[in-house]
Amino acid sequence: MLKHCGLLFLSFVVSGCAITSNGQHKETINAIHKLKTNVVDLNGVLKKNDKSQQTQIQALQKEIKKITSSVSLLEKKKTPTPAPPPEPRVVYVEKEVFVHEEKGKPVLGEVEWLWVDSLGKNFKTRIDTGATTSSLNAANVQEFERDGKKWVRFQLLTDNLPLQQENEQERSKENIIEAPLTRWVKIRQASTDTLDRRAVVELRIRLGPFYEKTEFTLADRSYMEFPVLLGREFFRDIAIVDVSKSYIYPEYPGKKKITLKTE
Repeated sequence: MLKHCGLLFLSFVVSGCAITSNGQHKETINAIHKLKTNVVDLNGVLKKNDKSQQTQIQALQKEIKKITSSVSLLEKKKTPTPAPPPEPRVVYVEKEVFVHEEKGKPVLGEVEWLWVDSLGKNFKTRIDTGATTSSLNAANVQEFERDGKKWVRFQLLTDNLPLQQENEQERSKENIIEAPLTRWVKIRQASTDTLDRRAVVELRIRLGPFYEKTEFTLADRSYMEFPVLLGREFFRDIAIVDVSKSYIYPEYPGKKKITLKTE
C-alpha cells in the first residue's frame, strides 16, 4: 500500500516539475529519491516483521499441538485414585456369659430366654423334658406360595390371653413370622380322639451357647404359661436340663457381641 502511495506521490511531483525552475527541480528530484528509498526500506521492514510474526505463530501452534497431545495421552493413562482402606471396626463386648457344664455338656434351666432370629427378640421358653418336639404359640396361620415353594405366615403370641380379647387389632400386628413350610403333621390330643393338623417350620434360634436351626410345630398354646416350648429333639445328647434352675443364661443382646466362657 505504501508503495502505491509513493508512486502516486511521485507522479504528482513529476507533473509539477514542469513549472518549476532548474534548481528547484534538482532539489525535488533528490527529495523524491530520498522518499523512494525510505518507502522501500519501510516496505522491507514491514515484510520482515510480518514474516517473523508468521514464524512465531507457526511455532506457537506447534507447541500448542504438542501440549494438547501430551494432555490427551495423560488423560488416557490416568488411573483412578484407589479408595482408602476401611477403618478397622471395633466390636465392643457387651458381657461375658459363662456356660455352665456338667459331665462336659452345657446345662439348661427349666425356663430360659430364647432368641428368635426372624423376629430379633427374646422370649420366655419352657425346656420340657417330657415333650419330644418343640412348639410355638401361633395364631392366624396362613399358607402361601413364594418362588414356587410353600410358606406359612403366622403370629407368635407372647401371652396366654386369647387373641379375640381386648386390643385385638394392636396385637394382631405384633411378632409376625414368615417361614418356609417344612411339612404338615397330625397330632392327637390326649383329651380327644380328633386329629389336629399343624404346620411345622424351621427357625434359627439362640440359647446360651447354642445357635442352631430347629423345627417348631405351630400350635395354639394360649392356655399355656410360656409361648415357646423346647422339646427333647433340641437338647438331646448335647445338653443337660436342671429343672431346679431357671434363666441360667441372660437375654441375648442382639447385634451386640457377647463372649461365652466355660466355668
